[in-house]
Amino acid sequence: MKKSTVCMAALLACVGAAQAQSVTLYGLLDASVGVVRNPTASANQVTVVNDSAQSSSVWGMRGTEDLGGGLKAGFNLQSDLRTDTGAGNLYMFRREAHVNLTSAEFGEVRLGRTMSPAIANAQGGVVIPSNSIGVVTAAAVGVSPDFFTKNAVTWYSPRVSGVQAVVQYGFGEQAAGSSRARKVAASLVYQDSNLRVGVAGQNVKDRNGNTARTWYNANAMYTLDAFKFGVGWYRIERGNNALPSVTETAASTPDQVADFDTGMTIRSSHGYNLSVGYQVTPQDIVAATYVYNNQDAALLNIQGRYSLSKRTTAYLMFGRAFNENNNGTGADAVRFSPYFQGATGAAGVHQSVLAAGMIHTF
Repeated sequence: MKKSTVCMAALLACVGAAQAQSVTLYGLLDASVGVVRNPTASANQVTVVNDSAQSSSVWGMRGTEDLGGGLKAGFNLQSDLRTDTGAGNLYMFRREAHVNLTSAEFGEVRLGRTMSPAIANAQGGVVIPSNSIGVVTAAAVGVSPDFFTKNAVTWYSPRVSGVQAVVQYGFGEQAAGSSRARKVAASLVYQDSNLRVGVAGQNVKDRNGNTARTWYNANAMYTLDAFKFGVGWYRIERGNNALPSVTETAASTPDQVADFDTGMTIRSSHGYNLSVGYQVTPQDIVAATYVYNNQDAALLNIQGRYSLSKRTTAYLMFGRAFNENNNGTGADAVRFSPYFQGATGAAGVHQSVLAAGMIHTF
């Protein structure tokens, strides 16, 4: 009887612990088929099965624990995968790997790798955010290494009267100096039922402590009945170091390759985006977005999405990239791609894509 009582108490304790800790396996899969015109300067057309044209295909685990007194502890681990090949990234939790503490009064603090607040704000003026708009723009202007910040302390303020601030510091962990290889980013966003306005910026130091790049963005979105209107501005200022301060090789660690300015010799530039959309029904929306860069490059994206269910969305997309000859043919040229991961931007070539795909979340 005594042994049975002890066993029952242990079982109840385990059940209580499981209930207190909530862990969720989650993910998103995006796959499409696209026909690309002028995929290179010498090729006419190619048809590809592509991954993550709209949303990044990911899987992950996250959990929370109620500590009482309005305080919660949690974690998030998130990894890439490719629906076209099944491949993953160089290292597993490239996107998110952090623990956090959350309070309604003080906001949230994250310790570890997480997204840059400047990147999170970058498509605030795009009606339907898309990798074939935002990520290809980041790659074209040379800030693609800045999506996720390692060794980071990130604070998300409580939302007060619609306003939230995010501040992030990524430690460089270089013994020669605390400012070497560090990243600093911040954003400030106001949002209500009809209006969203955001500003953000990020500064990146190389391993010698020199500024690799500083960049900013500002944007707004306004909803008027079934219509949505967006506008955005961005500016990238390249540092004095035209080349990476440390030569990266195949033997370099994955975090070095992903997080520093490896090969990011693209010139300084600035530009804007204009976006308009119409909510046809609660299930489907259409939108068009134009992105301009002052280095004679531009991108047009037109798409429609239809919600087949709560977790499944079908989409049809047309994209066109305008990379003029005046943009140059060197490694520092700004070149847009019309189809994320499905085409590489080519100098002096107008490329286009017509793609259909599906997004499923779990």
